[in-house]
Amino acid sequence: MIDRGPLTAAVQDLLARATGRPCGLGELPLVDGEPAELPYAVLYPLGGTPAATPFVDSWAEATLTYQVTVVARRMDQAEWLADRVRRAVLQRTASGAWVNGLEASGLYVWARRQLADDGFDSESAKDCVVSGAQRFQFSVTG
Repeated sequence: MIDRGPLTAAVQDLLARATGRPCGLGELPLVDGEPAELPYAVLYPLGGTPAATPFVDSWAEATLTYQVTVVARRMDQAEWLADRVRRAVLQRTASGAWVNGLEASGLYVWARRQLADDGFDSESAKDCVVSGAQRFQFSVTG
């Protein structure tokens, strides 16, 4: 059986570390107990597709989907952070290795891909907030 929690924690850590900006889990991130300054990211675990293996199979596989929403004051900030998020998750070295490792306790992440980039909500820009969502999928083995 694949536990989602370790992968969620690893993805959240990867985003904060590789982008240099705070990343909340389903909510506004906090920095030293205070709401983070813009721009920041919010990670949402969505759904997944477990492979057809018994729950006791230690080699079970799953494909888990996450949404990363970037929130910024201006469009250029939102685009900057969205680019950093995409690079954090997907960028590879010349030899094909991931630039940013993704270590999830008890799991081996063997594939990553971007499913969607929904662009930015420019309507909210008049309220000094711009947001945009991207969805990523991670294939894991237990």
